[in-house]
Amino acid sequence: MRANLTFWLMICTAGFTTANDTVGWRGNWTGLWPDAKTPIHWHRTPKGVQAKVRTQADRPTSGDEKTAAALSMGLIPQWRVRGPVALRDSIKDFDEAPFDEISVEPTPAWEKLTAPFDDPDVFGTALLPFVDLAKATGSFKINQVSYAHAYLHVPEDGTLRAIVEHTFGMKVWLNGKVVYREPQRQEILSTYPNLSRLELANSRTSSPRFELHLKKGWNRLLVKVSTANKEGFKQQQFIMRLMDLPKVGYDQKNIAWMTELPGRSSSTPILVGERIFLMAEPDELLCIDRKSGKVQWSAYVNLYEALGLDERALTPAYAEMVDPLIAKLRKETDYEKRFAWRKQIKDALQMIDAKRFTLTLDGHYESHFGIVGFTVPTPVSDGKFVYVWSGMGVAACFDLAGKRQWITRLPGEPGYASSPALVDGKLIVFMNRLIGLDARTGTVVWQQKKIAHNVAAVVPAKLADTPVVVTQRGHIVRAKDGHILWLRGRDEGSGDTGWAPPVVLGNIIYALKYGVTNLSKIDCSACTGDDWQPKVENFSLPDKVSRKPNGGWIDRWTAGGPLIVNDAVYSIDIWRNAFAFDLKTKKMHYQQDTAMGGFFHYNAVSVAASPALLGEHIMVQNNQGTALLLKPGANYEVIAKNHIGTVLDRPWPLPGQEIIGYAPPITDGRRLYLRGERYLYCIGAD
Repeated sequence: MRANLTFWLMICTAGFTTANDTVGWRGNWTGLWPDAKTPIHWHRTPKGVQAKVRTQADRPTSGDEKTAAALSMGLIPQWRVRGPVALRDSIKDFDEAPFDEISVEPTPAWEKLTAPFDDPDVFGTALLPFVDLAKATGSFKINQVSYAHAYLHVPEDGTLRAIVEHTFGMKVWLNGKVVYREPQRQEILSTYPNLSRLELANSRTSSPRFELHLKKGWNRLLVKVSTANKEGFKQQQFIMRLMDLPKVGYDQKNIAWMTELPGRSSSTPILVGERIFLMAEPDELLCIDRKSGKVQWSAYVNLYEALGLDERALTPAYAEMVDPLIAKLRKETDYEKRFAWRKQIKDALQMIDAKRFTLTLDGHYESHFGIVGFTVPTPVSDGKFVYVWSGMGVAACFDLAGKRQWITRLPGEPGYASSPALVDGKLIVFMNRLIGLDARTGTVVWQQKKIAHNVAAVVPAKLADTPVVVTQRGHIVRAKDGHILWLRGRDEGSGDTGWAPPVVLGNIIYALKYGVTNLSKIDCSACTGDDWQPKVENFSLPDKVSRKPNGGWIDRWTAGGPLIVNDAVYSIDIWRNAFAFDLKTKKMHYQQDTAMGGFFHYNAVSVAASPALLGEHIMVQNNQGTALLLKPGANYEVIAKNHIGTVLDRPWPLPGQEIIGYAPPITDGRRLYLRGERYLYCIGAD
């Protein structure tokens, strides 16, 4: 099979010289690595107790642990609830008890409550999954308390960390012992949009936390939550997220090395010879040795660096107030402490020149940008230089040793920036418009304002012997001068048609539309002149794929570009459904729920990375460290299931599992490189 597959890919990519000369988004812009011989199996599994916990609301009997529920991303799924109980003053009398809180166990008279959880099928939810005791008991008044009780089973002694938030007072007992007490409201995160706001503010103020020392067998967990003692707050809710301790040990296989990164990012790492280049929020380019994982150098690409030394010299306050802080940031190796230095740098810059260093990120941007990030764009390299484009509107060029060649700040408000393309001597970037920069100097050569929408990446190509870029929507723009050769559709429009960049193989563009449901095959081989008329063939998945079991409609959005293998299109939607479609017969091979339950909320989708062909297997992954290797063909067949379960020291009640899988994988042929929010992993044979 490998020989046939390699021959077919050689034919398809024969005219695609640009991506062969440069590296960038998705590694090679196609996701095709037909000659790779990377490991099929790998894992990094915590040796803690979280995965072994079983829980139920009812008093356990012998053998119940075999059927009791597991935690749902650290959340207890069912409780028994009692209340409300009136107090004279919910703060002063917080410790008053209507019964023996130390030894109480719920009876059938306590109401059973099914708790909310992070649903992998609910897109865009803003609220944390708070347990609402006022709703459960049917009553809300000031100066009252209610109780929630659950049983936890572990097969051996072990310790979990609990991170909580509560809308007023909260007290927790484990096996009759008080492990947490706070009579006042404690909300730091509160909503998922606040993740972005906290990141933009460089805030690491932590939610309350404590440890649960579980004994072998069944354990009793009792939670008491109050209302306020005066009018104003209208909730009686709490969230308790359980996770293994950050220092937990691991069982692992085929992890050659893992390198801690100074910040997260969803951009793709790129391989340039013996070096790996990748971005870290909010502005850092790192160069990492491919063999050892050691960081060789790093550089900042931001508004301050874009000033240049001459301009900085005109304002002595930069040298007095900012440069010493940057020096301390460069020396700081502690992940959490770096946020404090960054906040001080930001405050100093805004004190010196608020207009220059204050980004306008209100409303929608404020609630998204801190998570989407400034480093969404993947670096691009021609093998001699590496080019960086930032969501701050700053572009820069470095040689492979880290010496900066130029840096440019483009005018205009920041926006969601796409991964750049390097083609025909131009660095072509997008942020609210398409812009061509001279790759040697960073000078703006042209701007194309008619291209006003783009997501994830602009794709370089050589179509009909013409260097071009293809936008996420499938528009073709000449690299030399920004001239639009062809618009896919009559105009740019304002409607949302999807998030997936196209793939170019030879003279053919494969571009998705409306998620995974529509694909255009755009043949440019006969195009000439300034007004192209490519041959377009459109394909659509059957209507049934966009129907829920109840007949309702569901948009099959995808953040990943398509994978084209042997006249078949492979894609995966944000809901974790894998699709295969035959371009010759125009029939769908399959639609399959991969069962990779991910983390879905206002600022996260369960599946975002583009699928990739690694040798004889197709890799798909979710954002919770699970990766599947599938066999190409008409039938859905899982060859291997792998998982990296690194536990992070979370400041807020989020799942402890490291987010992995927003960036597609890259490979050097024998090793696989996966980007997580905290670590870069090298997957290689033990």
